[in-house]
Amino acid sequence: MGDGNGVSLLSQAPAYASECSHEYDGVLMPKIMPARCIESVRNFKVRDDDLFLTTYPKSGTTWVQQIVLLIHHDGDKSKLEGKHIFKMVPFIEAVEGMNKDNADTARMQSEIADEMPSPRILKTQLPPRWLPPSVYDGSKGKVIYIARNPKDMMVSYFHFCKMTVNLPTYESWDVFFEEFMADRVPRGSWFDSVLYWWKRKDDPLVLFIKFEDMKKDLKVAVKQISEFMGKSFSNETIEGIVESSTFDAMKKNKNSNPDSLPQLQANESQKKTFLRKGVVGDWMNFFSDEQNARFDAVYKEKMAGSGLDFVFLQE
Repeated sequence: MGDGNGVSLLSQAPAYASECSHEYDGVLMPKIMPARCIESVRNFKVRDDDLFLTTYPKSGTTWVQQIVLLIHHDGDKSKLEGKHIFKMVPFIEAVEGMNKDNADTARMQSEIADEMPSPRILKTQLPPRWLPPSVYDGSKGKVIYIARNPKDMMVSYFHFCKMTVNLPTYESWDVFFEEFMADRVPRGSWFDSVLYWWKRKDDPLVLFIKFEDMKKDLKVAVKQISEFMGKSFSNETIEGIVESSTFDAMKKNKNSNPDSLPQLQANESQKKTFLRKGVVGDWMNFFSDEQNARFDAVYKEKMAGSGLDFVFLQE
């Protein structure tokens, strides 16, 4: 994936990609994550009790953010009222307000994170090599990594690109598929991201969880995350966190549904939604047989020997 010939990715991507993207260190990035923000993260002062929520886009970031915030507040839902969960967890490589038109001048969310009291909950979707050295080498800070089967992730990412002004609005699924296969969608290679964190799955500072496992048994996932965060709750508290973190509950809650944030809306008349389906297997409605075969061949090659596998259809 990717041709490795040194030619600019942006020059090979659809022309409209340049309206909201830039290239940094061989990866296409949204303009709301300018070079100064990425470099700020690379020099970010990590604290021992920091918790980083880390994913490739459209893999369950917001879902786990909701769960982690509830766990952090011992299941007290009132602590999440009146403020959107996106504003409670800095997206450390982005600018405040996430507006591409003032990305060169807006305050960096890493600066907001610097001023937060401990313990901090922070969010990032950066390629692992751009993270602070102490996070990358595992010497400081905890990481929860959420992985989703790449076919469903791709479909979700395609639809997300169509709803937000901050990403290229690919003219068709077929175009998006080709761009993804060439590593030209914003945030780079899914394989590089997921395989790096999978190799660290036994690190005591890393919790690697799968979107599909959360769908199958959310209660088990909430318990896992609670334990990782050093919390122990009654069954009643766990059930309350689960109830508040279902897809339907989050979709109905204006404080957890990103649809209420204006910067995510590309065109109000399109009636797109951030929390679209949240299901396993929707990829079958988009992948052609030829695309599926091509992706499977790359997937088999890239994942060979890793021991990592995914559920691609709802059991």
